[in-house]
Amino acid sequence: MRNLCRSFVFCITFISMAALARAEIIIAEGESFTPLDKKGWKITHQQDSYGSHTYGGMWMSQGGCLGAPADSAGAIAKRTIVIKDGGAFRVWSKYQAPPYFNYLHKVEIVQNGKTVFSHVYGKKGTDRLWSFSGVSDELWWPWGVDHDCAEAPKATVTLKPGAAEIRLITVAQPKPAGDRFVDFLVLTTNLKDEYKGFKPYSVGSPFAFEALDATKLFLRFKNTSGKFAFLSVSRAGHFQPNYGGGSITVPNPGSPKAPLTPGVAPGQWSEWFNIGPFCRLVHDEGLTVTLPGAATFDLQFARDPLGKTLVGDMKAVSGEPVVVPIDITWQKNARVRPSRDWAAEIIKDSKTWRKANGGKKPKEIAYYGAFSGNEDWVHELKATLGYNTMLPAKYEQLKRGHLHAHTHSIPDIEAFAKRFTAKDSLRVLSFGDEISLGNINFKDANLNKMFRVWLKTKGITKNDLGVEPGNAVLTAYSPGFSRGSSERRLAWWSQQFNEEERFAAYRAMTARAKELFGKDVLTGANYSPHHGCLYYGPIYQWVDIFKHKGMSMIWAEDYIFSVPEVPQIISWSFAQMRCAAKYHNTPIHYYVMPHAPGQEPGFLRRNMVLSIGFGARHIDNFWVAPAERYTENYVSWKYKDTFRVLSESIYDSAEVEKFVVEGKVRPAQAAIIMSKATDYNESRLMVPKAKDPFAAQCKNAPAMVNQTLCRKEQQMLYLALRHAQHAVDCITEEDILEGYLKNLKVVYFAGEWIDNRIIPKLEEWVKAGGVLYCCGGCGHKNQYDEPEPAMLKLLGLKSIKTTKNAYHMRTLLELPLAEPMDTFGDVKLPAVGMKQVLAPGEAKVYAKWSDGSAAVTTHAIGKGHVVAAGALTGTSTVKTAVRPIPWARGGRYMPYNPVSADLDSPQMVTLGTAFSNPPKDVVASNPHVEGIVIDHKGGTLLTLVNWTNAKVLNMIEIEVRMKDSPKTVRTVSGQRNLAFTHKDGIVRFNIDLAEADYVVLRK
Repeated sequence: MRNLCRSFVFCITFISMAALARAEIIIAEGESFTPLDKKGWKITHQQDSYGSHTYGGMWMSQGGCLGAPADSAGAIAKRTIVIKDGGAFRVWSKYQAPPYFNYLHKVEIVQNGKTVFSHVYGKKGTDRLWSFSGVSDELWWPWGVDHDCAEAPKATVTLKPGAAEIRLITVAQPKPAGDRFVDFLVLTTNLKDEYKGFKPYSVGSPFAFEALDATKLFLRFKNTSGKFAFLSVSRAGHFQPNYGGGSITVPNPGSPKAPLTPGVAPGQWSEWFNIGPFCRLVHDEGLTVTLPGAATFDLQFARDPLGKTLVGDMKAVSGEPVVVPIDITWQKNARVRPSRDWAAEIIKDSKTWRKANGGKKPKEIAYYGAFSGNEDWVHELKATLGYNTMLPAKYEQLKRGHLHAHTHSIPDIEAFAKRFTAKDSLRVLSFGDEISLGNINFKDANLNKMFRVWLKTKGITKNDLGVEPGNAVLTAYSPGFSRGSSERRLAWWSQQFNEEERFAAYRAMTARAKELFGKDVLTGANYSPHHGCLYYGPIYQWVDIFKHKGMSMIWAEDYIFSVPEVPQIISWSFAQMRCAAKYHNTPIHYYVMPHAPGQEPGFLRRNMVLSIGFGARHIDNFWVAPAERYTENYVSWKYKDTFRVLSESIYDSAEVEKFVVEGKVRPAQAAIIMSKATDYNESRLMVPKAKDPFAAQCKNAPAMVNQTLCRKEQQMLYLALRHAQHAVDCITEEDILEGYLKNLKVVYFAGEWIDNRIIPKLEEWVKAGGVLYCCGGCGHKNQYDEPEPAMLKLLGLKSIKTTKNAYHMRTLLELPLAEPMDTFGDVKLPAVGMKQVLAPGEAKVYAKWSDGSAAVTTHAIGKGHVVAAGALTGTSTVKTAVRPIPWARGGRYMPYNPVSADLDSPQMVTLGTAFSNPPKDVVASNPHVEGIVIDHKGGTLLTLVNWTNAKVLNMIEIEVRMKDSPKTVRTVSGQRNLAFTHKDGIVRFNIDLAEADYVVLRK
């Protein structure tokens, strides 16, 4: 995992720094206000806001704010401030503002009984300062949002020295309206639109440095060293982009309280020292405290300079960390504690947690998780949780479990082989993190000769290229190529050649790794699908390279909690990865990120269990603990539920790993076609942002945005079919050319572009009884971006007229607010993003648009059927279930999975399965329970994942297709056998299902 940004930028221009240094700055923390009524305002923890993360560009000072629901109006909260010098002040509100919503709140300042300032903040479309030094009205980032903002009117308020009262007031809001979360207010005599670290960029969130400078937290220590001494205090760097850490001495030599002293006298307490500004209380802060000459010493923390309100009183170990909670300045029960105490408490608590498999760790499935440090308590924590790789020799672990990151070339591999002597222990060799596969040099003369030979080998003719293959030159795609030109065709084939050359380069790296480390070493590189078309991996990178044996292990990551995508999209990711794995039984290595705060324990458990249920052989939790030793992605100590989920999930998998390692996920009889023609063309289709109703609202959006409609539609079709309780696989156009249709009853195609080579194969398969369902473009163009008459004929249509009203919709960000273009069908399903009016030829009209024109048609061919739907039917189905609320990035505030109360809404999607009637492997009495089946000679492993928004589904009924009756049906989370019946090849039982569970049906 790469940090979101690794630049270390520390300098600020002299002029701006001087102006900021001279300014009078007053910080009024949201959590320091007193609500005067029960109309809305309340002190709110960051976990209950729109942003709980402790990385990226979204940070909440001291973990608290003042929050109020969207419908609150007239609520008042107040606090008193003291003006030191007086003058003209800008008044900034620093609040959370996920895009496209209003967050209205009024700030009033009263001095000497007179209201001297009043302004309403948070209006949608207002110019604001944002995370990452952004300047915009609304906010558009390719990964979703980092939505901290600061807003101030240009008008100033003149304040005199002395007391003043600030009032925060909720205001009635127009729709769309969001909940208000005010982190803090800033009053400053610097009248410019700037803050410390604004330009050049050196702070993740607006006015964060100013808030940190105002933090009050006091420390003192007792010198037990036997001689005069100073205390050394250091911190790591969590706060993006300031990953360099820092250190100070206490008391500070040369300060007024210790001008020339040699330190604190032996046996004496130091003076109280304000450590607050040194801490970065935008996260839990780990402070490594070192007292030279002492093994242990007394250490105290207080909220006041006299030490009356102690929030930490401990015997510290010199050279080890203590942890300052983010909310230490205001949360009643928050306490500073040594890390080793936290670890000891978690180890003790773990004795009460479930340990399936008789408390024995997995023997085959590898669990990775970094625990930094060489102290005994660090290793003991890791081992106790159940990890079975990269531990000291005394602990039980896999013999071959080492992972090395990274080598990027054959010379890198060879250099590592010289350094690494324990070659038999190396399990995973990484070729990079969050990588692309790169490109060849299209101008290279030798590669152009190879390209022409490759074309001949592939049987590519002038009809395919538009030029004689012997005259072909490598051609990079350009949007300026005219439709129907030879350049477009050459660009397509050049890209295919480019990909295969890159596959060959990685194949050579893999071969060299096996030569040096043995045939069992696995090679891979982490893919990060959390930008652009979220969680849609490019087909050549996610599938084809493994088909061509470029790498021998599939590796991707779960950052779903951090992007505006539905939690269940992890299931789609595994469908993509399993598509790649099928060619050579390639193992899957999956990052399941436990980052806390951020990833909620319930979703962490779902993802851990689902990953194993889909056959993952490695689970990598990346960086785990101690939190203070990592830049990001750690688990903060107080999130003990997360540690519990990690441990229970590991031991649960140990009980079922025989099925996972030796069994096989039951193949589906329904599949989504991941079209490379669509992937290639749509990923290159850039649209002026003015045409997109959401990007058009955001000044910081790029001038051109990428269309993602068709690729997202494939994902939404998958989810809609899953909600209809169908197992679904993914296949590629190359798979169709190679005969993979023969085992399928129905395939779904979504995309404007189709590889025209598969059309005859599809027609032949349909005639034999298959069902083809097309939507979201219906393949009306071929891979060269030309109209494709053969596809129209297969659909039974004369023509298709396409219009669009949006181009880039994230499922939990833009889709909830997308305006329907029309409705179709008896259930009046809303069409968003794309509408296609179909002109039937031989096809029959199945559903109409509101004006009576054809929206959905069916075409009988031989024994089969072709369905054409002129909408993004999967997207439209999910649209009925998403909520028009601001997207909360992580945390417990409002993570949800779209669950439609309208059980008729998927019927346009299930029209394909209605014609083909593929048998359902698993049926639950609640359709939003996902079932995954692994068949094994010893029985069946059923993985159940609860994607509803209920904490527990009580006694739901489950049906599983299984020819012979099992001897037992056992719930792993319940650690008991269940009553069941078996009749006509169906096993039935009832189960209480929380987040997820394994059910073992033994023969």
